Amino acid sequence: MAEKVIIDTPEALFPFMPPVWELVGWIDDKCTGMHTLLYRMQEDEHFEPARVDRKTLRKACQNGVSPRTAERIESNLHRVLEQKNVTELLNRITPTEPVASNTNGTKWLIFSQGLLEGINRHQPIQKLDLPLTFSFLKRRAKAERELILSCHQSRKMQALPEEKLTLMRKTICEAFRHHTLLNSHEIQNYSAAMIDTSRPGQPRTTPMVADVLKCLFCLRVDFYHQLLANIMADMLEIKESLKMPCKLADALVNHGGMGKLMPLLTKGKLTTPTYQLYEFWRDVLSPLGERPMSYRLMAQHLPRPNEGRTRVRGQADQEDIKNAADATRLSRLKEWRAGTVPDTDQLTDFLESITGENYGAFFPFIMTRVATVWTRWIEQERTLLNQLVQEQPALAEDLDFEWLVQKFSRYPQYWAHAKTQATSGEPGP
Repeated sequence: MAEKVIIDTPEALFPFMPPVWELVGWIDDKCTGMHTLLYRMQEDEHFEPARVDRKTLRKACQNGVSPRTAERIESNLHRVLEQKNVTELLNRITPTEPVASNTNGTKWLIFSQGLLEGINRHQPIQKLDLPLTFSFLKRRAKAERELILSCHQSRKMQALPEEKLTLMRKTICEAFRHHTLLNSHEIQNYSAAMIDTSRPGQPRTTPMVADVLKCLFCLRVDFYHQLLANIMADMLEIKESLKMPCKLADALVNHGGMGKLMPLLTKGKLTTPTYQLYEFWRDVLSPLGERPMSYRLMAQHLPRPNEGRTRVRGQADQEDIKNAADATRLSRLKEWRAGTVPDTDQLTDFLESITGENYGAFFPFIMTRVATVWTRWIEQERTLLNQLVQEQPALAEDLDFEWLVQKFSRYPQYWAHAKTQATSGEPGP
């Protein structure tokens, strides 16, 4: 049987560095993996003769395809890079060392470099470098690799099972202590639960399972909050070029951009980050000295919908069409507030209109994307938790949604830490 070629590398589920496609899916719900990006690269009409169908691309990324098909895919990729004049980027993001199994760090570095390149090609402000962000990703990727390899070596060594588990727990504790902002109590509890669930013949009690789930959630929160806090710390360097009103500048400097947009849970009712964001816009983006704008007025800054997509039937004059268009805008804004991912062009037009200039839209665009990701993430966690509790009702005694929201809302602590590190010049965890 002919050898198959796999284009992508498998992603690890261990959330010390979560799968990069998890974040991509929150940003773009139509992008489900590398095969989606490869398929989109071929959308240009010049690719018609050499186009590879979506099903084949998915196989290439998951199970492998023939060398001949792999060559076609690679050829298409190089053609796209040449057309977009970013061939040099491929050389910069291609790994120079073997990718360790069960790690995600290399993918994060490649994805981040490519994303930064795209931002710098299309945004109007000064070039972004994001040194603190990439320094964090490199440290975390190195720590992830060392953690996984050390645990693998412990399993392979000639020793009693309990000795192996003791070494693995020590390795886990050291990684958590030096590279996360989890407190010592969490590190001890979560590392113990991870080891206990690995111990042969050990009964998996409900509290033990709850601690493992808490560990997995807290590691993801820690990674994403550290990532975001470092991005915001890098933004401080270009703050003057962002053309922000005073309240927005304060949100960046004193709250890491997002510190006022934490989810709230009141009597079981969730107030999402996207709802908080548009309430924030009402105040910050209203004309100086005026009351916060209404959502109806805010919706006027959305692009005017095509007349064919407005809710008008039968005979209609221009006033009817205008009213229908306004209703469509208001409905779309409501969807955004509820957490629907805004279309990139529509969001850009909206923010440029409401801020009055494209320079001023850059930071609000980032805030909107982050708030949308946060809302989708926390809603996803609630759905998953409900499913787990339905399968194992006793779990509700040790893990509930209020706990998730509380841990998720730690971002201000991460911002305070990142800001201190940025001003002192010391490397973070």
